[in-house]
Amino acid sequence: MVLAKDSNTAGKNTEQNIKLVIEYDGKKYYGWQRQKNKPSIQETIENSLQILFPGKKIKLTGAGRTDTGVHAFNQTANFRIGKPEIEKIGLKRLEHSLNALLPSDIAVRKATLAKPDFHARYSAKKRVYTYRISLKKRSLYGEKYYILNQKFDIDLAKEFCKLLEGNHSFRSFCKNKSDRHGFRSQVYYARVKKQIDGTILFEICANRFLHSMVRAIVGMMIKIASTKITLEDFKNKFSKGEQFRIQYVPSNALILDKIIY
Repeated sequence: MVLAKDSNTAGKNTEQNIKLVIEYDGKKYYGWQRQKNKPSIQETIENSLQILFPGKKIKLTGAGRTDTGVHAFNQTANFRIGKPEIEKIGLKRLEHSLNALLPSDIAVRKATLAKPDFHARYSAKKRVYTYRISLKKRSLYGEKYYILNQKFDIDLAKEFCKLLEGNHSFRSFCKNKSDRHGFRSQVYYARVKKQIDGTILFEICANRFLHSMVRAIVGMMIKIASTKITLEDFKNKFSKGEQFRIQYVPSNALILDKIIY
């Protein structure tokens, strides 16, 4: 399917900035970012864009670099393309054509024209992740839950969430060895609620997330809610920036819910 031809007349002054809102099941992918000899969401979408715009080198920028196996409801990305090429296709046709080319586990929900200075990553102000836990076996959509076969004190979990809010160093919750921002994140809110059907939904909103940070936070929440670690012990160590023994919960239940600009 070829929808546009290369044009040598389109300069930078005629470039258009295209914003994509993307939904994906990350089970078969090694995260958002391109990986050598490993499938990624970014590469899969870029390959489809190359088919639609032959001869053009397209670089897709994502708002969040989701880890291996992590899903997304509203991942945001942008790329630049010549004005003649995008006008020839049209945004609606671009959206439909991409979805026709992409595998069933990746969907472009919307394609729009963004402002020239819009950057999917650096323009983002907040990011929201959710994590789903079930206290009993599930069959329908069970692969999107972390099954927890132990007690879970929801009140302790809520108290833990309150301690996360604010500007803190999350070095203990990050797999990376270095970070140019000192491992600091501004957590706007963290909350957890227990549903009638026995599921537990954790949601966290922050300006930035470190590598595997949410999975480490949920692991700590489970330790506290199951009384393996006291809330007071966590509070003291967290306030002093001390290291924890981290439990990373599986990525299958983690979803990048939305990006706020």
